[in-house]
Amino acid sequence: MTSRSETGLLAVTIALVELVHGALLFVLLPTMLTVRFGWAMGTTGAAVSTYFFTEVALKLLAGWLVDRIGTRKMLLWGFWVYAAAFAWLIFATHTWEIFGALAAMGAGASPLWPAALTRLTRGTAPKVGARLGRVFSTWFLGGGLGVGIATLVSRAQHPISLRLFILPLLAAALLALRIPPEEPERRAGPRPSPRRALAEMLRSLVMLAASLVPQIIAAGILIPIVVPYLEFYRGLDERQLLMLLLLGPGMGLALMTQAGHLGDRLGWRRTYAVALGAVAVLLILIPLCSTLWMLALDFAGIGVGYAFVLPAWNSILVRLLPQDVRGAGLGFAMTIEGMGGVVGPLIGGLLWQWTNPSSPFYLSGGLLLVAAIASTRWRVEAAGP
Repeated sequence: MTSRSETGLLAVTIALVELVHGALLFVLLPTMLTVRFGWAMGTTGAAVSTYFFTEVALKLLAGWLVDRIGTRKMLLWGFWVYAAAFAWLIFATHTWEIFGALAAMGAGASPLWPAALTRLTRGTAPKVGARLGRVFSTWFLGGGLGVGIATLVSRAQHPISLRLFILPLLAAALLALRIPPEEPERRAGPRPSPRRALAEMLRSLVMLAASLVPQIIAAGILIPIVVPYLEFYRGLDERQLLMLLLLGPGMGLALMTQAGHLGDRLGWRRTYAVALGAVAVLLILIPLCSTLWMLALDFAGIGVGYAFVLPAWNSILVRLLPQDVRGAGLGFAMTIEGMGGVVGPLIGGLLWQWTNPSSPFYLSGGLLLVAAIASTRWRVEAAGP
């Protein structure tokens, strides 16, 4: 079982990386590529997809290595590769350099969440939803701060706005050196065979995929278009844009721990389905919000919904995966999740380019409704109370 101080250190290092992740993918990269370099939105979506493609391609291998060589080594490898690739992106001037740097960043990101969640959930942990709620609160804080800071500096000339974000990456890489090595875990009984554990993992993940895949594609669709939609299509100024981009993560941050507690009481499957369905409806309503205050309420509601979705989903996932293959299982699940990051941004950019800027929100909300309905058919005794 990880200690409270170790958990806090791990959460802070991940939050620093998520700060850069949110700033880059949601604000800096779309702004830099569409405004500074004059790229079409479809090409911008392809660049974002490149990041996710390499992350997905290496996620299963990274999870397998977590089980074999340990969480600390994989975290250190990921932090330093991510920081080096980001430094390359800062000085990139050619198309191939931008794509190459984003691909390398995806490689560095691939082991971070499998290693972190494996370390945080080692052993039998009651009220896992509440614990994960606290962890994801830190993640939301990092991502929200990244989006907010990037919005304020995004009008600066490239590469000035990017240079600011190398500092949190270096801080994360240095803090990770303080994470203690793992202690050998004592087991009360015999270990299950790797083949049996792997078979149980695959059966569970195949069942969850009917909901997981559309959910992640839906999220990926919106990554390259949210900021351009609000700033250029809806005409929001910097302060209004900053308010909306911080409102969702802010509500999620404020409620994540409480939402995790409530999910433990109500049941994770039920909580996941209802919250995800609510987020789907709110996404569909975004183009229909005619005033700023309506947009603000909509974004706040999305943040509340995800405060319930994230602890519920990860509670289900962690409880289903045998500990002996938990790193590989998380890597496999995140490979499925990463499909949305590869396909979604490309779909979102092309929809904007070929139809109209509102259509990505309708498609994203529709896919989330499919995911919510699919989750009501889960039959996972270990995943619920």
